[in-house]
Amino acid sequence: MLKRALGLAVLALAVGLPAAGQVADETAVPRISVADLKQAVDAGRALVVDVRDAGSYADGHIPGAINVPLDTLPKKLTALKGTKKTIVTYCS
Repeated sequence: MLKRALGLAVLALAVGLPAAGQVADETAVPRISVADLKQAVDAGRALVVDVRDAGSYADGHIPGAINVPLDTLPKKLTALKGTKKTIVTYCS
């Protein structure tokens, strides 16, 4: 499931940055490989956030990912900022 869900570009975003589609220069958004993401998740260094709607999340997601739909993200930023882990977001 991890490879299937990550067949897309995975973005490692610092909390508070705009969504990738809203960044003037998308090359400025850090990216992470599938292998590096797996290693970070396995080591407990990454929090994976699925920003798709709840239905898409229910249909399948990266194991351990939490669901924070993009339209609710601004309301959840305070809670996410409290994590000491790298936050990795994805959508598909």
